Amino acid sequence: MKNSKQIYHVEPIYKSFIWGDEKLKKFFNLKTSQEKIGTVYHVIGVPGHLDNVVKETGEHLSAFYKNNAELFGVKKDYFPVRMTTTVNSNFQSYQLHPDDKYAFEHENEPGKVSGAVALTESDNVKEMLFGNKATSRQNFREMIDRRDWDNLFDKIKVKEGDFVHTPAGVIHGGYGDGKITSTFGTDGDITYRFYDKDRNDPSRPLNIDAVVDCANIPEISNLGATKPRIEQKENIKIYHYYDVAGEYTAKRIKTIDNCTYHYPGFIFFACVGGSGSINNIDINLGETIFVPREFGKLYFKGKLDLIMISYKD
Repeated sequence: MKNSKQIYHVEPIYKSFIWGDEKLKKFFNLKTSQEKIGTVYHVIGVPGHLDNVVKETGEHLSAFYKNNAELFGVKKDYFPVRMTTTVNSNFQSYQLHPDDKYAFEHENEPGKVSGAVALTESDNVKEMLFGNKATSRQNFREMIDRRDWDNLFDKIKVKEGDFVHTPAGVIHGGYGDGKITSTFGTDGDITYRFYDKDRNDPSRPLNIDAVVDCANIPEISNLGATKPRIEQKENIKIYHYYDVAGEYTAKRIKTIDNCTYHYPGFIFFACVGGSGSINNIDINLGETIFVPREFGKLYFKGKLDLIMISYKD
């Protein structure tokens, strides 16, 4: 049994994408020759594919989770969450993620729900494709075959700093604007694409039949961006983005000096700005730590900007 009062370090994974660029290398001051990094995986536990290593134990995160269930205190059979920082500076593909039922039935893996927020906050507003307007699955397939994107896609407006949750079966993708965003979600790794700008890349196959099967028709109502609930205390500001049992809990914490914080569940913190310490454990830009459940009060020192993910049954 591992120490429930120990803080653990999680080593990041960098992944290059055709739609990535050099911004994340500069943002995190990454010492790597790897090019076009599109995503820094702070927290991910997909066995045999993308699986962070826990520095103190040498275990992959998926194994650390299974071997130390008492540190997490949840009932999931597999590692439950993921958290990344991403930059999309090119065409990403039109895509969706299946729900758990479909993904387990067809891929023997979990599905995925996720959410994202730009790390910058401003009055800038952008429009992005999100969701579909199809009236039936046949109508959906016909519009894909015709590439009738204007009639297929719905759109939402997003102000920088607002949070966008993406349920399973919701179309998203398209052209990125180069903003650095943090993403949170369940730890599924299945993406179904139905248009990829004719790249014909064998590593990025199209899955049109699966997309037609999984798309929400009619689309889920009330999709769109939401403003975070912001909790301001002395020397600490807490952004509450999303908190749904069985999905994920996403927050952001900014500190300006010495302060305290308590959360009963397990926590992953990734530092996306500043530096400091948590209970006398240093945390610097780009680093990720894991705090076991029921750890007790956390003592922050320094000016920190942290993204946070957790999960509850």
